[in-house]
Amino acid sequence: MSRKSSKSSKPKEKAARSLTSTPPVAKTRGQKKAPGSKVQVSDNQYEEFLKFQAQKKKEAELNRKENVRKKVDALLDEERLQTTSVVPDGSDIDHIDGANPADILPAVVPPKKKVSLDFSDEDAENEADSDGNDEGGDVGKEDESLESTGVRRRTNGLIQVKDEPKEDNAERKCRRRISKGDRKPPTTLASLKKDGCGPLVDLAHQLLHVKIALETAFPGPSVDVQDSFVWDCIKEAVKNPGSPLKSMFDAISQDEALKNRAMAYVWSGASQLRGELVRKARENVAFLLQQMKPKDIGEVATWLISTKKDPFLCGELDLKTKTFNKNFPFRAVLLRQLLISQFFQGAGSEGLLYKDLFQKLPDNLLALLATAAECAFKGMLSGSPVVIEFKEPVFQPRHQYYMLKLAEYRKHSPMYMEKLRQDLWAEIGEACGFVMRNEVDDSGSELDFEAMEEYGRLQTNTIVSDVTVA
Repeated sequence: MSRKSSKSSKPKEKAARSLTSTPPVAKTRGQKKAPGSKVQVSDNQYEEFLKFQAQKKKEAELNRKENVRKKVDALLDEERLQTTSVVPDGSDIDHIDGANPADILPAVVPPKKKVSLDFSDEDAENEADSDGNDEGGDVGKEDESLESTGVRRRTNGLIQVKDEPKEDNAERKCRRRISKGDRKPPTTLASLKKDGCGPLVDLAHQLLHVKIALETAFPGPSVDVQDSFVWDCIKEAVKNPGSPLKSMFDAISQDEALKNRAMAYVWSGASQLRGELVRKARENVAFLLQQMKPKDIGEVATWLISTKKDPFLCGELDLKTKTFNKNFPFRAVLLRQLLISQFFQGAGSEGLLYKDLFQKLPDNLLALLATAAECAFKGMLSGSPVVIEFKEPVFQPRHQYYMLKLAEYRKHSPMYMEKLRQDLWAEIGEACGFVMRNEVDDSGSELDFEAMEEYGRLQTNTIVSDVTVA
């Protein structure tokens, strides 16, 4: 019985324990608080928190003071470097707040007399009050340093501050005005029109485009050669004796500054023409390779540039099979597209205004087109478009290379070169609408001129008879 009673008493004790209130358990960080519940913090934890905050504030204040001290030291070092040429080493001078400048600054040997600097009345009164208790020698020394250096010095116990006189500020403003006046005047067409020579330089600018395309793609590199090239274009603009531009030419010739501006504007046409041409070449090349993957583009561009016989210039070019006809040099479609888009688009294009000169299609023009195309393909070697600048030191030798090739073709196969120019000009004419194929040697043989004359004779006789009857 005793065992049973002991066993039955255990459940009762457990039930009694469950009825007693359990102590609050501190929740770990990140657990959600029950609504309305408060976290109890012991006094020891709160005191430690306050000590931690006080320590942080103390460290922040120490860091701030350290930064201020470093800045002051840096200012002192900078001021010491600036004043070494004027003020000797003052390491033995104690900086005291409220000290007079005459007691701090050393004596300066008086130089030759200079024009005295005028200060405001308030400054003069302050100097008189501050120097009243000093000896006469010290006052004279400060006046001499002020007169010799043009700079007053005062101290606040930490650093020496120099006050620049008003005349220095005026001189600085004067220098600013002078520097602005020394800027180069603009060399734009609008500014030259205001000077009364706009039409002349505009025509010379256009003539330079024509000369760059047909005669010399890269004039120079000497500045004298470039200036001579530009001046020839300006003179050619007024080659007619009765030209209305003659007065403008005389004005430019007599004014050296205006002449330099005019020549600078005209010379800018060289880089402008070459830049426009290579930009259009990049656009055509990107359109030609747009259906390929970047890896294939890099391989094709490498093949076009590095293969002998220059495939990108030859006719019957097939990029998929990497084949071309080496016997058709300079018959690439890209060259014709570049020629038309650059020189024969728009009513004011050079190819239409100077059609007789462009009809000859000289070697310089064909070589310039080939050089621009090569520059565009070199920008695709990585598989994605990269802008390769069309600089004269890099591509002038390539232009000369194509000139030599054209001279060789003209020497060994003159009939091929003549046929090349005829076919290219016929294609340009068809594209622009000013020349039709087989237009040359077409004397109107399909027309019956006798019938046309008979019709005109009959109409004239009929009109005369009607007038007689009336």
